[in-house]
Formats: sequence, structure tokens, C-alpha cells
Amino acid sequence: MSLSIIHIGLAQSATLFMIALGVWAIVFRLRSRPLDGSWYGGLAVGEILMVVQFAIGWILYGQGLGDNLPRAFVHILYGAVAVITLPAAYAYLSKMEDENVKSILFAIVCFFLMEVVIRARVVAIV
Repeated sequence: MSLSIIHIGLAQSATLFMIALGVWAIVFRLRSRPLDGSWYGGLAVGEILMVVQFAIGWILYGQGLGDNLPRAFVHILYGAVAVITLPAAYAYLSKMEDENVKSILFAIVCFFLMEVVIRARVVAIV
């Protein structure tokens, strides 16, 4: 299995994983419960997924496969945004006291990341 196929598979996994995390955060909000350790563990797994995806992308770019991308800079920019968004959101939202608002904002961040990964895939195709 080539790194390119793994990179594509991780992008699909990241999209679905961010959808699942976002829906899970909404469920916490609907039940008026604070996000728990399991959800934050899922958030950590999502960040690891993004970092591995980014690292494989850089390896592929270093091998010269980025030369075939129509807009490689935009694709790399989306990857960088995907990597820094979760830690930045966690740093900002962890100080928030209203758990209901925190759940909704984390859901929005997850859905934003889902869209970032989708856009990165579309830019790579066009």
C-alpha cells in the first residue's frame, strides 16, 4: 500500500471522525452534560490523526508528488489549519465556564475541521 493511498484513506477517516466528534458534542449539549474525559480523549485521537495526515503529506511532498497538485500551497495551508485548530480551540475553550456553550463551540470546531479536510481533498483533485 502506497503512502498516497494511506494519505487519502486518512483524509476520509478524519472527515468521518470529525463528524462523529461534532455529533457527540451536540449530544452532550442536548443532555445538558459537560464534555467528559472520553470526549476529550476522542479529541486527542482526532488531533493525532490530523498530525499523522499532515506528516504523511509532507513526506509525499518531499518525494515530489506535490508537483502534480494543481494548487499545492492551498492544500498545504489547509493541512496546517487542520493541525493547529484543535489545540487552539482547546486552549481557548478550556477556560470557558459555561459547559453548554463549550459543547456547541467544540461541535462547530469539529464541523469546521470536517470542512477543511473536505476542501483540502477538493483542492488536490481540481
